[in-house]
Amino acid sequence: MDVNSATSRTDRVTRAAVEVLGLKGAAGLTHRAVDRHAGLPEGSTSNLFRTRDALVGAVCRFLTEHDLAILTKAESRFDAVPITHADAAAELARIVSRWSEQEAVLTAARLEIFLIARRDPRLAAQLDQVRKNFRDRAGVWLERLKPGAGRHAAFLMAVIEGLTANQLLHASNRMGGEEITSSLESTLRSVMTNA
Repeated sequence: MDVNSATSRTDRVTRAAVEVLGLKGAAGLTHRAVDRHAGLPEGSTSNLFRTRDALVGAVCRFLTEHDLAILTKAESRFDAVPITHADAAAELARIVSRWSEQEAVLTAARLEIFLIARRDPRLAAQLDQVRKNFRDRAGVWLERLKPGAGRHAAFLMAVIEGLTANQLLHASNRMGGEEITSSLESTLRSVMTNA
């Protein structure tokens, strides 16, 4: 098997594991379930990821890389231009929409990873580092809106996570896109006032 083929199979198994976790939850994440979901012969997943912890680690890495790519794309939209509250709110609303609609399965997998980490100190430590990176980058973004606002990065992350969870988990309480954008703009203005 050549390197590209091995990488392709690893990617296929990892993506299948993410989907299985998002669709069936932590209890449903087994090597056999991933093999079936990926349409691969039994034993394929365990050949690549010997333990369940290794499989969970692969899912965590995939989600981290995916989310970092989304963040980088959002940041790049404002590289050379000033950020306004309205522009920032619209970009954050796009992320909430993406995570809760087009990528609902990935977001469900992310929530499952957080729950697994509650009982796994090594995974929790890994996620703490990932979240610190996101918080630091969000802080830089907020500083561009107003010096001193970066200290509210953790709060902003919590708001985004809460909105995403609401949209994903509570169909009867979902907010429309304009409502999310205007609420985020109000939140950002409030944060800037207290910077």
